[in-house]
Amino acid sequence: RWAEETEGWTWYTWLSFYIPFFGWIRTYQWRNWLLWDVAAGLSTGAMVIPQGMSYANLAGLPYAFGLYGAFVPCIVYAFFGTSRQLVVGPVAVTSILLGNGLSDFMPSEEDPNNPVDAQVQENYNHAAIQIAFIAGCFYFAFGLFRMGWITNFLSSAMISGFMSGASIIIALSQASTNWAGVKYILGLKIPRTDTLQDSLDELFSNLSQFKWREFCMGMSFIFLLLAFQYLSRTYKRMAYLKALGPLTVCVISIALMNIFNWYEPKDKPYIKPIGNIPSGLPSFTGSWWLPLFDVGRQMTLAVLICMIDVCESISIAKALAKVNKYQLNFTQELRGLGIANIAGALFSAYTTTGSFSRSAVNNSVGAQTPLANMTTGLMIMVTLLWITPVFKNMSQNVQGAIIIVGVLQLFDYPEFLYLWKINKFDWLVWVACFLTTLFAGVEIGIAVGVGLSLVVVIYKVAFPRITQLGRLPGTNIYRSVRMYPDAEPTRGVLMLRIDAPLWFAAIEYVRNEVQRRRAEDKQSGDPVRVVVLDLAPVTDVDATGSHFLDDLVDELNDDSIKLVLGNPSQQASGGPGPVAPFHLCHPCFFFLPSNPTLLHALIGCAVPFRAHLQVLLALKRASLDRKIGRQNIHVNMADAVAHAAALAQAHNKTEPVEAV
Repeated sequence: RWAEETEGWTWYTWLSFYIPFFGWIRTYQWRNWLLWDVAAGLSTGAMVIPQGMSYANLAGLPYAFGLYGAFVPCIVYAFFGTSRQLVVGPVAVTSILLGNGLSDFMPSEEDPNNPVDAQVQENYNHAAIQIAFIAGCFYFAFGLFRMGWITNFLSSAMISGFMSGASIIIALSQASTNWAGVKYILGLKIPRTDTLQDSLDELFSNLSQFKWREFCMGMSFIFLLLAFQYLSRTYKRMAYLKALGPLTVCVISIALMNIFNWYEPKDKPYIKPIGNIPSGLPSFTGSWWLPLFDVGRQMTLAVLICMIDVCESISIAKALAKVNKYQLNFTQELRGLGIANIAGALFSAYTTTGSFSRSAVNNSVGAQTPLANMTTGLMIMVTLLWITPVFKNMSQNVQGAIIIVGVLQLFDYPEFLYLWKINKFDWLVWVACFLTTLFAGVEIGIAVGVGLSLVVVIYKVAFPRITQLGRLPGTNIYRSVRMYPDAEPTRGVLMLRIDAPLWFAAIEYVRNEVQRRRAEDKQSGDPVRVVVLDLAPVTDVDATGSHFLDDLVDELNDDSIKLVLGNPSQQASGGPGPVAPFHLCHPCFFFLPSNPTLLHALIGCAVPFRAHLQVLLALKRASLDRKIGRQNIHVNMADAVAHAAALAQAHNKTEPVEAV
């Protein structure tokens, strides 16, 4: 298939495939798109400057590292990414994961921007860059080996519950600077905590440190940011306010701090400023990658961050691609994010991924291509070269306001209500993940969420739905007798549909269900003469499944009951569509080895039939086609039930003779 898809590709097509920049730049509509891309890039740049510094604080890194994370990765992603509106850079969840994870095994400084022991902070910075490199390698490997399916085990309920719990921890918790979230707003200086109960304990134990100036100024910024967000949501013409909100509060803070000299005296200022931010481009950090400080813990942390980032970034990119009606190349997207992280790790950037808030702004302003990302990166470069001294006297409570308002978007209470209405299993996963993240920490929250998601998957596979069918009046359509009370049973025939593959985990449950349904019919006074299994949803039969069918035939034969199979070659969806060119249950099917022409034709059928072809091949290889009887295997349920009814009728006629 790959050879067919790439047939006729030129060298430039291949170049565009691996470096998408060369694909979209060739068809770039400069007059129509340039203004929108530049405007979107400047808007997200205005957001990421204060956000990046705040998120670096969450990670326990100097402010400048947050700007570095929005510089090189943004530009590199513009070359290798396939999403036109996704904006990469530092995000809150990654930052808190990194900060909490590193603090478990790396000594950290109270204030990374003014460390008491520079070597301790440097080692911490090294470890963060190493994790960015490892995570980038995992990203790239997932894309290279097409392993994005791994993230399917992280359910949306698990991600939503985790992020909702993490949002509260982020707002209450703090980075190693001892100043973040609520603590910025209250002006408290307390040790790092990872859980809700510890954060609340520290808050109430240190309320004597409360600073009313910090509180009033910080709350004013929170209300201003919320007002900007409300106006941007309510009035489409004011959508730009969402992007300008963080920059506006920064400008106001800088102006007030400098006009009234609130940053003085230096030993005990009225309102604490953020201090110096180094000017200039990031230094080369490729030499920091090896050796690792703690291989096991750093690898584990990198995997956790990578999995969460992949889910977050791909979900945003998919949503944006759907809204803007273009196809997203998921494999290249993973490779692009991996290369962006590896390139960022070369120049002092910690782990970056797609940002919900900045991507939404980028899309709302009108970004058309990844050139918007490149514009954001160039804006950060200008800031690093010439503008960082401006932020020296900006108040720290600005970052607290930005963090709190930013993480409010992560608290997904609508999903909590939605899951309660539609699926109690997923609701329980959400609640468990949310509470575990709050009271046990983010790492344990992720572990519990993944574990519960896997348990739900295994449970649903091990206990598949077994549906008893009946014929809708006046049709040859067979549906659940529970959902369609008018569906008519066929006398002496038990019709069951197995809504899952026949594999080892589900076999015992399927066996028990078949026996229970037979017993129920026998007690009702209508003994079963023929069992019809609808195999439409069955896409695979493993060795245990083959043994089950073999044993089932023997059990039924002992009770003079026949087994009939229906739908082994119909589409898995059961929906309308063309029937395979050949009747796969035709007797000639069972002699495929001696009929290569027919085999080639069957294998060339549409993809939906291939899984069911495997089911038929499994039956043949286990010699079940002979044991069941080829005449008892039918391509559709109408034929299968008609045949079963004839068998049941014939059995009823012979009963009196046998009795005599």
